[in-house]
This record gives sequence, C-alpha cells and structure tokens, in this order.
Amino acid sequence: MMSLFIQLFIKNKDDVSNPSVKKAYATLSSAVGILLNLSLCTAKIVIGLLSHSIAISADGFNNLSDAGTNLVSLLGFKIAKYGGGSTHPFGHGRIEWIMGIFASIAVLLMGIKLAGTSVNAITNPQEPIFSAAAVIVLVLSILVKVYMYYYNKQFGKITDSETLKATAADCISDSIATTAVLVSTIVSHFTHFEIDGYCGVLVSVFIIFAGVKSLWEVLGCIMGRAADTDTKDTILQMVKSHPEIVAVHNLMLHDYGFGYFVVSMRVAGYKKDSEQLYTSVNQIAYELYQKFHCDYFIQIDYLLEDEALTHDLTEQIHSAMKKYSEEIKIDNFRLIESGSFINVAFNMVYPAELQKREEEICKDIADRLESENPRFHTIIKGIIRRERFSLHR
Repeated sequence: MMSLFIQLFIKNKDDVSNPSVKKAYATLSSAVGILLNLSLCTAKIVIGLLSHSIAISADGFNNLSDAGTNLVSLLGFKIAKYGGGSTHPFGHGRIEWIMGIFASIAVLLMGIKLAGTSVNAITNPQEPIFSAAAVIVLVLSILVKVYMYYYNKQFGKITDSETLKATAADCISDSIATTAVLVSTIVSHFTHFEIDGYCGVLVSVFIIFAGVKSLWEVLGCIMGRAADTDTKDTILQMVKSHPEIVAVHNLMLHDYGFGYFVVSMRVAGYKKDSEQLYTSVNQIAYELYQKFHCDYFIQIDYLLEDEALTHDLTEQIHSAMKKYSEEIKIDNFRLIESGSFINVAFNMVYPAELQKREEEICKDIADRLESENPRFHTIIKGIIRRERFSLHR
C-alpha cells in the first residue's frame, strides 16, 4: 500500500537528500498513521464496550493517542515546509520538535489516565464477554502495527526524523501491548481468571514508556545531537579528496530540522598552497550544496611549521595543567598564522569533576602563554572526558 502512495504523492522519491522530499515522506507517514490508528481505535473501543473489556478499550484509547500524535506531527510537518524568511532565516523545521513535545506529553497523560481506569477495574472486576470479533480485531491490530513499524522505520531513516523513529518504536510497543490484551482475552475466557484489569495496567505502562521515550528523543534534538556518522564521513571524504588540506577541525552540523542543516568547519593547510586551498574550499562548498542542499561556513587556517616552538608551548601548557589534574590532556594542538599574530589552538580534554574549573584553567594557560609573547592568541576548546571517550588526532 505504501509503495502505491509513494508513487502517487511523492515526486522525485529517490532524491532523499532533498529536504522537500523528506518532508513529503514524513507527511505521508503521518497521514496514513492517522487513518490506520483511527480505524483501530474505533474497532477496539466498540468491541471493548460490547465485551465489557477494560483492556481492549484501553488498547483502543492507546490507538487514539497515537492518532493524536500523528495529527500533531502532521501539523508540525506542514509548518516545517515553510522556508526561511527574514524572521526565521533557517526555516521552520524545528517546529516538528516543538510539536513532538506536546504529542509526547499527551501520550503520557493518556497512559496515566488509563492506568487509573485499569486499577479501578482490578478493584471492581467485571468479567469480559468473549467473542470471535474481539480476537479478530486484536489479531488484525497486531499485524497493522507491525506493518506501521516497518514503514515508519524506513521513512525515519530517509527523513532523519526523530518523530518518525519514535513512532516506529511506539508501533512495536503497541503490538506487544495488543498481544498482551489478546492473551488476556483468551485466558479470561478459558480459565475465568479476571486478569483484564491487570492487562489494562500493562498496556498503560507501555503507553507511558512510549511517551517518556518520545519526549527524551525530542529533548535530545533540542539540546543538540552529535552529527550523523554517515553524513560526517561523507563530508570528510569530500575534504580528503583535496591533498592540500592537511587537517579538518571543528566540523559541526547545525541541525534546523527536516534534513536542513548548516555545515561549519575549519580546514588547515599551508600558506604556500593558499591559492589551491581557496579553490578547494569553493569546490567543497559546491559539493555540499549539491549533495545535501545545505548552507556552509568553511574557514581556512594557515598552519605554522615550527617543531621547537610547538614542543616548548606544549610543555608550558602541560606544566600549567598539572596544577589541576594529571588527567587533563591536549588534543589537536596547532599553530595558526594570523597576520602579525600566532593563534595557539588546541582541545583541552579533562575529567568531568573539573567542569566548574574549566574557565579558570583556560584563563591560567592563556595568561601564561600570552604574557610570555604578546603575539600569541590562545584558543582553547574544553571537552569533558566521559566513559569510553577516545582522542581523535
């Protein structure tokens, strides 16, 4: 079914690096999700009321919350389609994240409400009425949710949308919860054990878990995630094809939602290759635009080759850092020509317990170097070393 919809509603479906194509995939996914979830919700609530099953009704309301989430996402996707303007020059893609917060909170509230209803069913049990229709609806629901998982997972990869990735995970949770309801319905009928309310609680737990997970994913986007590995590797390959560029520093992808991002980096080379470096940077910028339809900022650093000065400065820096901890390390040290000045740039990797003293340590190092030679401008980037951290030189 989705293959047919893709053919009908998405132009240039194979150009998945194009933000407009990504938005089309996301919109289609949400629209189909609304229709499927509303259908499942209607069927389950009707069956739940007729069979007096709290678990089936709770599962139906779960689908209703999913439909609401899809609707909010669809609204966010629609707003995100608007391009940049004078007020919001980077577009409106982050609206999806804001909508995702509201949708996640709505799912959480729905789960808490259903948990209360299910607990009431445990304290005041009412034996559900078994019917073949209930079993058929639940089995179909499981199959539909598995299908929704696969297409949301696929579309999530295409669009790099945290909303669709969270929706895919939610579909698996829903299928598991519905399986629990199905088991509850069959067990209650054949054993007369009244576990309907307990299964309702279980479904509520799945809903609450899905809401928390979705909210965490959205907050991760807002706080800022590390660059996608594949995208980062592709950009580095573009740069490595130009031999006059000897290093890349501070490569960052500034994500504005829906596949639109701004690339910033510093490329290092030698002043004798300045003309080639300028040509290479322009070529890289063009390739970035063609590949990712993104904006970019690339700065050229002209490196200074002076082994004696490098050794002397790193020794002074190590000496200053030892006062605070033996665990502080230097990474990506380089000397950069800057007119009549020399920029002394490096990353200072330090343990988490020194985070509050980062500014003090950086100032101490800068004062020591710049007092010795006024031509030095110190540029220090502090990086907290956490577990499994490794230096990349």
